[in-house]
Amino acid sequence: MNLFDCIISSFSSLIQHKLRSCLTMLGMVIGVFAITTVLAVSKGGKELIVSEFLTAGTNIVMAFNSQMETRTDKIACLTEDQVMAMKEIIPQVDDLSPVHFLQIPLKIKGSMKQITVFGVPENFFRVRGIKTSAGRIFTNDEVRRYERVCVVGRELFYDLFGKTKRLGQEIKIEGTYFRVIGVMGHKIEFGPVNINNAIGIPSSCAMRLLGSRDIYAVQFLAKEGTSVPLLKKRIKEHLRQIFGGKDNFDVHSVDEMLSMLDKVMGVISIVLGSIAAISILVGGIGIMNIMLVSVRERTREIGIRKACGATKDNILLQFLIESLALCSLGGGMGILASVGLVLIISMLFKTAFFISSLAIIIGLGFSCLVGIFFGVYPAYIAAKLNPVEALRYE
Repeated sequence: MNLFDCIISSFSSLIQHKLRSCLTMLGMVIGVFAITTVLAVSKGGKELIVSEFLTAGTNIVMAFNSQMETRTDKIACLTEDQVMAMKEIIPQVDDLSPVHFLQIPLKIKGSMKQITVFGVPENFFRVRGIKTSAGRIFTNDEVRRYERVCVVGRELFYDLFGKTKRLGQEIKIEGTYFRVIGVMGHKIEFGPVNINNAIGIPSSCAMRLLGSRDIYAVQFLAKEGTSVPLLKKRIKEHLRQIFGGKDNFDVHSVDEMLSMLDKVMGVISIVLGSIAAISILVGGIGIMNIMLVSVRERTREIGIRKACGATKDNILLQFLIESLALCSLGGGMGILASVGLVLIISMLFKTAFFISSLAIIIGLGFSCLVGIFFGVYPAYIAAKLNPVEALRYE
């Protein structure tokens, strides 16, 4: 028997027992489907989140007092002069904007909730890359004139007014009504406030409502070509000088968050991939058991083949091919099923999830290795059968 004969014989045996072959492959289909889907979704999800962070700007640094919500006299804060001086003192700063915060109660869907209001100059939105999905951002003139206007995060606007309401609605903030002139587009959460569920008002109005010009957070824009870690270092050093060597302000950047995200997503991918790989191993054990049953059922057939001149190597190769065929076919079907699911997920979330060539290679390669590993023992049992005893087997 040559290699071609062994292949024909192996596939003939699989076709003869269609139901058993399909059920045997099922474990491998599920295993490969799981591992390729996990790799695709984790990679696509990571790229989706990274793209959201990139829209926030990788050259943005945010410094804020993590205790600012308590607002006591002991909480460290900056003055307007100290903030504006930082633009001159730190050469890596291209632009900056102070941020004022206050919490207000708002009735949302029948219950009272605490909502963050942030007071900023006009350049805050330009530096952060925040655009409106409806309406506009307030101007510098409106900030100087203490105009009672505001922009609202998209999620909060829908919660307050529904998707059918137009701009021009009013929101009561500390007893003063502010007219909604814009709805901020979706933005990834970065810094002490979630833009999607907050209200932005002119910084002049915020200071008047607070009765204070104290600043608890500052947003910095790094100059083009400037190292963001270097800017963070310089900001930290300068803030320590202001507060007598104390680290009263936390300083974070988008790059830092991306690095953390990369590590977290890497760990998640490894854990989920390992769980999926276990299902492939379980499928391999099932294939080995079925192959052992097959050897027992075909003992007389093996004896006849040996009597007709088939060598141990021929028998070994035939059963190995059967095991490999079951695993590779199951792996291929698992990948096809995974492609279908990923396409459905992409359409539902309206984003580009895709199965990389690496995921396909890993899925098919692992399934083939499992087929060889778990097929060797049944093939060895079949190859070492004594032809005389095999022919006598009933």
